[in-house]
Amino acid sequence: MGAVAAGTGTARRTAAASRRQLAVLLTAKTISDVGYALDFICLSVFVWELDHSALDTGLVSVALYAGAIAGGRLGHRYGDRWDRRRVMIGADLARSLMLALLAVLPAGAQNWWLYPAVMVIGSGRSVFEATLSAATPVLAGPRTPSVNSALAGLKGVAFMVGMGLATVLVPLAGYRWVFGLDAASYALSAAVLLALRLRMREPDGPAAGARERAGAWPLLVAAGLAGLVALRGLDAFGSASQHVGLPLLGSELRPDEPAVVSGAVWGAWAAGLLLASFVLRPLAKRIVDRAPAPVYCVATMVMSLGFIGVFWLDGWWPRLLAAAGAGLGDALSEITYKQSLQQLPDGRRGRAFGLSQITVNAGFMSGLLVTSLVLQPAWVAQWVLLLHGVPLLVAGWMAVTATRAVRSAGALS
Repeated sequence: MGAVAAGTGTARRTAAASRRQLAVLLTAKTISDVGYALDFICLSVFVWELDHSALDTGLVSVALYAGAIAGGRLGHRYGDRWDRRRVMIGADLARSLMLALLAVLPAGAQNWWLYPAVMVIGSGRSVFEATLSAATPVLAGPRTPSVNSALAGLKGVAFMVGMGLATVLVPLAGYRWVFGLDAASYALSAAVLLALRLRMREPDGPAAGARERAGAWPLLVAAGLAGLVALRGLDAFGSASQHVGLPLLGSELRPDEPAVVSGAVWGAWAAGLLLASFVLRPLAKRIVDRAPAPVYCVATMVMSLGFIGVFWLDGWWPRLLAAAGAGLGDALSEITYKQSLQQLPDGRRGRAFGLSQITVNAGFMSGLLVTSLVLQPAWVAQWVLLLHGVPLLVAGWMAVTATRAVRSAGALS
């Protein structure tokens, strides 16, 4: 608990960014998240249309998450020492450059440039997200919980807008223009960070990070947060099941228009995400601030139950309500997970969020690979139940343990 107090107290002494600066930063990040959502959809479809190879299309996802894991390793190694603002600008500029070249290169060169570009996009996003999460308590000060909520909600909006735009922009403008727009979104984010010149680290942060040679895992164990990171990775592994399973469910429910099912489910999920980010989290502010770890575990259970319900319930409305519940749990778990790690001292948060990126992206990539290899349409519901049932049980056990620890700490104080 000493580390928690040190991290929180230091953040409060720092002059946080103004509301206007935070609003500009969040707007620019949301625009770049729209660009990432366009990348996520268009890059895979682009490869498929080039040669109709399932292997090549799958390799795009592998390259994306391999890059994200590499970015997490950079954060784990250097995240406590590097200049956060410069690194975030560099991550944006690197992604912008790779996509700009992809937009202008001749067709033959695009084929081989695509995979390095995708890896840099994954690595840049991982570095940017981990660094921003570590810097948020310094940027926002007492408004950190509200900024975490806004980041979660706006990311959901950006993903839905970006995925919707992908279906419109490609037929109208073509892939080269879409890649150019994506590059511009990252350039805008970099320009905003250059112009705002926000303070993103405590004055003694780099020195503290340089003195601490151990990796993030001993730090997380000592702070009682290692279980949350492990659960996050396990949950990411399970979440791969619905990403692969939803198209199969759509083919079963609406063979003529399977995409309608995926669109409706993700739309309901986004509605739940927005509800949790902008309504539920403010209403539950006291309990979230007091005990983020138990709330994170319960929210993870809600998310898992929601996705299980999508595949096991009958009828449109029960499925959509379950998807909305999954979105609610997804947002609340992300917010409280960040808040738990942000209680670490500023000079040690970087490596913790870097390790988190490694764990989450490795879990999701492993889940995608396993699910793609073994899943059959006949037992997609059972597979989702298995992959989400394991983190559901683990989260239930951890929720009970964490609640007891909070009560014991309250009794001692």
